[in-house]
Parts: sequence; C-alpha cells; structure tokens
Amino acid sequence: MCMVVEMRTNFKDALKTTEPLPLPKVTTPSEILAALELIPKLAEADMLCSYGKLILNERLFEALMELPMHMRKA
Repeated sequence: MCMVVEMRTNFKDALKTTEPLPLPKVTTPSEILAALELIPKLAEADMLCSYGKLILNERLFEALMELPMHMRKA
C-alpha cells in the first residue's frame, strides 16, 4: 500500500512541473527527399511512395538512414 501512495505522490509531483517538454526531432521534407535521391536506381514512382510514408513517420526515416546504401532499395 505504501508503494501505491508513493507512486501517486510522484505522479502528482510530475504533473505540477512547469518545465516544458523537449520537442521531438523532426526531419524536414527536403531532408527526406534528398536522402531518397541518393538511393541508386530508385524509380520516381517508388520515390513518391516512399516519400509519402517517410514524411508521416520519423521512425521509418531513421530506420532507412541506418541501412547501408546497397540495402536501401527493396
């Protein structure tokens, strides 16, 4: 029971803070397009499809950037 009370207190204290939360990193559309243009033999239709997905999901773009260049075209 003591642990529950402690958790409530910590949660309430966390809600009282006035410090702003850090903004998430956002990749600009021009950065995404530039990264896609570097992929060899990427057809225009594939580029548009990939661009449409990557501008909606930052994690997908980060995952793409971690792949070696020779693995980026599927």
